[in-house]
Amino acid sequence: MKVLLRSLLAPLALIASVSLAPLASAAGIPGKQMTLPASEHAVKVEYFRAPGNGKRPTVLMLHGGAGWGGAEGRTENFEHYGSELANHGFDAYMVSYYSDQDIVDRKANAPGVSIKRFPAWAQLVSELTADVKKMPDSNGKVGLVGFSNGGNLSAHATPLDKNIDAAVVYYGGVSRVPGYEAKRFPPMMIFHGEADTREPIERGKRLFEAAKAVHTDVEFHSYPGINHGFGQSLGTPAADDAFQRALAFLNKQLKEE
Repeated sequence: MKVLLRSLLAPLALIASVSLAPLASAAGIPGKQMTLPASEHAVKVEYFRAPGNGKRPTVLMLHGGAGWGGAEGRTENFEHYGSELANHGFDAYMVSYYSDQDIVDRKANAPGVSIKRFPAWAQLVSELTADVKKMPDSNGKVGLVGFSNGGNLSAHATPLDKNIDAAVVYYGGVSRVPGYEAKRFPPMMIFHGEADTREPIERGKRLFEAAKAVHTDVEFHSYPGINHGFGQSLGTPAADDAFQRALAFLNKQLKEE
């Protein structure tokens, strides 16, 4: 499989030279609040339906440690991201994968929540993946777009489930669960800010190396001077560049035969 490593030191001036299509290419698509079944607990999602009646791929968006807001960014920014995915032909779901107890534990800063809960969250993602593939409008392809803790979850969940066709990881890394070893990854695109103070860029590099070691089609893109949590801030240079790259990647992996 093809392995591509972008220069980790490419200046943002080069990024600005990339020809980007307008993000607001169509009217904003509003999200619909829904609850989907899963074995451990029902899952709240916000669903952005792509226009048209043809078969189309699905993207499951996975939030960071603070959920769809807080320190990870404003909820409306993630909603804008989901709406733009829908505008570009993907049914997008903002998945709230935390249980009620997870929310309590997070607010209490309980130690080791993610490490303890990654296996259950990965099972939940697998169940949702299987369910949305059965939707009458689905083309049978599903990708993950994970932000921070959701990026870490993507890196944990995808090796366990061949049903997941692709993953976009924003400032995530390899699983921290003791004894976990990934034997495979789907095609993957990884984004990281070089000035990330919450999830150091070395974690993203290690994920790239782990995916490359099992012959995954993987790309790594980094952004000089950029800190954590930039990906959903569409309208800024780094976020727009990453989004356009993610779109091209998801089109290739989820739409092409």
